[in-house]
Amino acid sequence: MMKMKPRPIFALPVLSMVCVVGLLLSGTLNAQTADVVARDAWVRVPLPSKSETALYLVLENHGSQRRAVVSASSDSAAAAEMHQMTMVKMTMVMTPVNQVVIPAKGKASFSPNGLHIMLYGLKTRPALGDKINVTLKLDDGTTVPVEADVRK
Repeated sequence: MMKMKPRPIFALPVLSMVCVVGLLLSGTLNAQTADVVARDAWVRVPLPSKSETALYLVLENHGSQRRAVVSASSDSAAAAEMHQMTMVKMTMVMTPVNQVVIPAKGKASFSPNGLHIMLYGLKTRPALGDKINVTLKLDDGTTVPVEADVRK
């Protein structure tokens, strides 16, 4: 009769756990090294009679391909829209835009009197010092998380 060499029964579960941990870590590292990052994000304290505010920020594209923001959303607001302020017949006009291009190795700035993101139907009234989270969706399907400070 042939004697079987005992094999450790814990080897397969341990190997499986190592693989799962490795996959989780690689996903975390990829998320931290995203090509497009947001910085200097802030929103204005809404006027007392208003339930909307504007978001301003800088988006930096560290990648070698141009990207475009195609939409925005926030749990704090019913809707989010990208707009451009332009001068028309001596009056500032806010016009919706479908996308905002971020050049490869470049940046796009959202600022007062220029590109900005309007947050409509605020669910709670943000106060000075609060933070609002917004998610930007890019043309390649990836998202950019944004944490904006509430300022005057």
